[in-house]
Amino acid sequence: MERPTLPGTEQVAVWWGYFDELESWTWDVEHGSPMTVHVYTPGDSVRLLLNGRELPAATGTAERAMATFTVPYEPGELTAIAGRNGKEIGRKTLATVGAPAALRLVSDVRHLTTSRDDLEHVLVEVTDSHGRIVPDATLKVTFEIHGAGDLAAVGNGNPHHVDSFRQPRRHPWHGKALAILRPAKQPGRLTLTAQAAGLRPASLTLPVGRAWAPAGFSRPVTGRAVPRPRCGTRGVRR
Repeated sequence: MERPTLPGTEQVAVWWGYFDELESWTWDVEHGSPMTVHVYTPGDSVRLLLNGRELPAATGTAERAMATFTVPYEPGELTAIAGRNGKEIGRKTLATVGAPAALRLVSDVRHLTTSRDDLEHVLVEVTDSHGRIVPDATLKVTFEIHGAGDLAAVGNGNPHHVDSFRQPRRHPWHGKALAILRPAKQPGRLTLTAQAAGLRPASLTLPVGRAWAPAGFSRPVTGRAVPRPRCGTRGVRR
């Protein structure tokens, strides 16, 4: 969905530019406001359903893998159905979400080691009471670290947000932020707690084990290991 523009203006994508859009059907606009919807598909046809009703004016063909429609805004569910040669090949539904209610933490790993090259990337999500991401949530999220590690950095992907990456706080962008944790040099447990005013906080604890190195490797490693070069192996073979 394109972000709504001011009356009398429109978005135009030229050259290497692209539309200012968001995968969301949650907008602070009046009921019936026209919304520009882009559907990306490898299919040859697209149709839209709004709260279970097929929109007569929202059926068309995809050009360059994109079909564009104007849909009157109505809270609920918007579903795009893509087809090829008369058969459905996929569908996607976006639902209007509720108010921010809680934080959710999702880690990219299940454990850490004492190697300082080991990192944990934790996705911070703002959700409503049903666990759905709230894309327009802008509450300040603060972080606390306890145990075997520290907070290496924070971020949110917003190119206009220039706050420090090292401070234990961040405003989410599109309902999400990121915390990066670095383990300590001693084993233990590392806990991250995220909090925001008026929301249910979230905590995540991971074990931190001792790093190890297989025989024949130069130092403790946790990911890709590089063997020691053997004597006499360098140079050009004659």
